[in-house]
Amino acid sequence: MDPRSRQKKGRSCSSPGSAGSRSMPPHGTGRLKSVKPGSLRSRQWKRFLKGPDPSLLEEFYVPALAQAIRYDRCCAYFSSSALAAAARGFGRLIERLEAYGEKAPRPAVRLVVNEELPEEDVRAMMERRDFSKLEALLLGRFKKPRELLEKQRLAMLGWLVKRGWLQVRVGLMRKGAGIVHAKFGVIRDEAGDAMVFNGSGNESAQGLVANYERIEISTSWEDPERYREYAGEFEALWSDHHPDVHTVRLPEALRLKLIKFAPEEPPVVEPSNALARQKAAMIWKYIVEAPYLPHGETACDATALVELWPHQGKVVEETAKAWPEGRLLCDEVGMGKTIEAILVLRRLMAGRGVRRVLVLLPAFLLKQWQAELREKGAILAPRLEGQSTLLWPDGRSKKVKDLPEALKEDLLLMSRETARTGANAASILAAEPWDLVILDESHAARRRKQEEGEFNTGTLLLELLRKLQLKGKTRGFCS
Repeated sequence: MDPRSRQKKGRSCSSPGSAGSRSMPPHGTGRLKSVKPGSLRSRQWKRFLKGPDPSLLEEFYVPALAQAIRYDRCCAYFSSSALAAAARGFGRLIERLEAYGEKAPRPAVRLVVNEELPEEDVRAMMERRDFSKLEALLLGRFKKPRELLEKQRLAMLGWLVKRGWLQVRVGLMRKGAGIVHAKFGVIRDEAGDAMVFNGSGNESAQGLVANYERIEISTSWEDPERYREYAGEFEALWSDHHPDVHTVRLPEALRLKLIKFAPEEPPVVEPSNALARQKAAMIWKYIVEAPYLPHGETACDATALVELWPHQGKVVEETAKAWPEGRLLCDEVGMGKTIEAILVLRRLMAGRGVRRVLVLLPAFLLKQWQAELREKGAILAPRLEGQSTLLWPDGRSKKVKDLPEALKEDLLLMSRETARTGANAASILAAEPWDLVILDESHAARRRKQEEGEFNTGTLLLELLRKLQLKGKTRGFCS
């Protein structure tokens, strides 16, 4: 006999926390023979998933809810966007529930959202059963959806509410301070098998288009203890028996507001955010092309991650316009010379044809400059550690066989101590010419002696810069 068939006989379905219960959920009423039973066991599920919304839809939400008959979810703050985030993958679930019709469980979907109220308001609300303050707060949070994707997902929720398949409860800390921050879900199929997932998510309106989320998944047949823990936690929240959290039914005004989003026909097609992605692509296309338009250089400043002071704006404009003539940035300490250089670099790389850039820095400033480029200029540039390792600020690394190979990078940060030595300087001079060389702490590039009227021998660093210019190996300097 198949071991799983013996397990079927021995399992109990009396408790919502019993792992792997093989019967219809307690509030279900049976199964239509014309509907093919869904089974969560029909697919191998990855333990960990991460990524933006589209990939999680394809790998988890849509295939899991396509097999589901019940879905419990503990969400974030109550808002239209948080509800829309909870509705990911609902198209196939609605299709299955519609096939069952009146025999589908009610509610099939239970959502717990959270809100924050002072302890005295929570106590008064529970004692007097006066939910007016909570209702006003929730109505204020329920904004008209601005994005099409959010509106389409709210239509799914509205349909489920209208059909009696969705109920929402609002969680409030019993002592007032804090919020119900747990984000997890339990998905069950008709046989009683279940999946549990928990993790972080961005449940904002923008997050619906390009959010990053990381979740951990387990199943009741492989990890029954974890399933019982989360299923029991949700039941305690839903039944208002949790020691730390009160839950109350969603006020009627909010329920009716959700129903208004319900379409005339069942929304069984999973909405796509393709339109939103196309819109974002159009905006980025404009940003890329903007520097080439009249006065387009200002787009580089406007899209930077830092706001320039007035004097910085003038320096950036003058220095960028002067290229390929070089400039010395000689402001006092603390006046933002590094930011000026980064914004000049953004302008030149975006609209002035600058491709090859070498940034020479004191060794102790390499990491700081790399971080500033990323945080202020949204520029990911590798730094050279030693002569054989390239490190990017996002954690990537690359081994190179020698310095000439490293110098093939179009944008490179390296220490001036490494650059100025004989063999390394020769490699820099032999590399493909640089459009721009940026030198920080440029006082290190100076004459060895200060004798008037004499072309004095310079430091190794000054000699390197002289040769780069005299041999036509760079088109411009900024220091």
